[in-house]
Amino acid sequence: MNSTSMNKIIAFLSALLLSFGFAACCLNVPALSGWISARGNINLLTYALQIVLFCLLFMIFYVLLPKNNSLCSYNPAAMTGVLILTLLTLVFLIKMFRLEIHIFGGVSSRYIWHKLPFWLVFLFLAGEILFLFFIIRESSLKIPQPAMYLLYGILTAVTAYCYYTPDYFVRGYSDRLHADAYYNSIYNVMHGSPYTENATSIYGHYGILFKLPMKILGGDFIDYIFLLCLLGGLCTLAMCLALHFTVKNNLLRILGAVSLTLPVLSMRGGYYWQLWPHRILFMSLLLCFGAVCVHFGKLNRITCLVGYLISLLGVLWNTESGIFCAVAWAGFWILLHLCEKKWKFTSALRTVILHLAGIVLCFLGAWGLVNLYNIACGGSINSIREFLFPLMNNSYMTDLLRVDLTQFPSAYMAVIGLLFLAAAWGISHMAILNKNLPSSPALAAPACFAFCTSVLTMGQMSYYMNRAAYHNLDISHMPCILLICILTERGMHFIKKFRFKDRKKFSCAQLFQGAFTAVNLGLLLALATGTMVQSGYNLELKEEFRDKEEIHYFAGTIASAIPENTYAFGIGVPEIYSMIRWDTGCYTLDFADLSVRPSVADYVIQDIKEKEIPGFLTGEETMKKLERFASDENRWIKENYELSREFTFQGAVFEYYTKK
Repeated sequence: MNSTSMNKIIAFLSALLLSFGFAACCLNVPALSGWISARGNINLLTYALQIVLFCLLFMIFYVLLPKNNSLCSYNPAAMTGVLILTLLTLVFLIKMFRLEIHIFGGVSSRYIWHKLPFWLVFLFLAGEILFLFFIIRESSLKIPQPAMYLLYGILTAVTAYCYYTPDYFVRGYSDRLHADAYYNSIYNVMHGSPYTENATSIYGHYGILFKLPMKILGGDFIDYIFLLCLLGGLCTLAMCLALHFTVKNNLLRILGAVSLTLPVLSMRGGYYWQLWPHRILFMSLLLCFGAVCVHFGKLNRITCLVGYLISLLGVLWNTESGIFCAVAWAGFWILLHLCEKKWKFTSALRTVILHLAGIVLCFLGAWGLVNLYNIACGGSINSIREFLFPLMNNSYMTDLLRVDLTQFPSAYMAVIGLLFLAAAWGISHMAILNKNLPSSPALAAPACFAFCTSVLTMGQMSYYMNRAAYHNLDISHMPCILLICILTERGMHFIKKFRFKDRKKFSCAQLFQGAFTAVNLGLLLALATGTMVQSGYNLELKEEFRDKEEIHYFAGTIASAIPENTYAFGIGVPEIYSMIRWDTGCYTLDFADLSVRPSVADYVIQDIKEKEIPGFLTGEETMKKLERFASDENRWIKENYELSREFTFQGAVFEYYTKK
């Protein structure tokens, strides 16, 4: 390796250290943190500033470092530095592992690797890693391609099966509030309700894309769960294929594919509706498409437009994650252009403008589709502010759900470091930074794809940075595994050939890359092992969620006890009504998220007044929410209606009120 490789490493480590130091100051220096907090969400603003600072510092260091330095060949001091850096990385990862049980929003303490003595876990993994290195060095793993595709198929099928949890009312590991929020939005669209200020969706406009397949299947809650199974499996399949087309080493493909499924198969008793598959879907599809384009050399105008079409649908599905897809796709093509040796300023500017226009058109296209749907349903055109709901709500971004970032060694720090490394790898291929070296888009395409993956994941990570609950970090899991495998493959030859007695034959850059590869192999093996060990327990746990009979029986009980199509609203109501094909007559924002738009509570009570409803059914703790968010209007409810009957289902109480 030449001095350019060493310069990349030095520039990266310097920029990484300074950017993390800057972020630490932003979060801990009172004067600075106060100034940032006064301007918005301190987590998000610090994160954005850290990204910009890292990129600028990396380019500055990379340009200023001498092209010929003494670290190009073996250097005892550099060897010592590699050993120290590797040791510090291992200490960080071990501390991160030991402390993860203390992070808000996680359930790590129930994992088997935290129930066993640490020394036993450590010895087991160390033995596994030594055996893995022996396999790498002493044999070549030759696996026929059909076997790899069979593995992807098995992982896809098992993941899809894990999503099949129709009885989401089960207490304990279920996620009833998010489940209701999602299905409520789909239920509204299924009944032709346009998007309005009160009848909106807090997680995007995915209901429009669900409408046709839901109509075909029948449209009840069980059908929705079935569609989620297919989408969840599609996410896994897409990422396995992205891995397959970007990594050639079969061992890395196996470890990476198994590790991809860790959050779904091993870390969740149920599954987290916010992320899986909702915020993962279009990210997975775009990365798979990009990997196919790079692998087969299909980088042209048609594939560029297809990527933007995927991003447009992503914006329609979930506004923020779709925008991140469009930004990452634009970043891929802009960087690819900047890797051309003979590019000119005017052509570069034109490229930037065209792809910025692509991002804008993705957004406007999705906005237009929503308004076409609204007009078709007899509604009015939504403003852009309403289309972006709730992203434009200050309380949603700064107060309501914000969680402080942890200051001790945590996984999000390692994720950011990995994303910065992938971004730096892509940036380093820009022709302007390599004036004396050959460069071309074809050679730079894999690095540009890594850059695209990094940008997309950095955008998705903003969700975690806003509310730093451990389970929200899952959003970055699959692309990070992909990046680890891509970056690790570059050092596999070193792992196979390195002998300590021959260390002087290797350059400093090779030693750094070899150490990085060794650590990544150990990390992938640990994740793959954790997936296999814990998945059996979680698959058994998920069996509790697969009982369809109880929810059918409860829906039948409701149908036999109150008049058909009784006016109804609240948590769990759309799900139950869908089972008996009833119409609630009330299409609003889900009551689980009433705090984001409290006016919905007043709207429902006014609707009951205007329609002179003789009786209505409410979902879980719905009357408490009305009392909290519509206290004045709720007095009228208490004066004119009385509780007639209660229905209890797995701890959730539904209440039927009739006029006094």
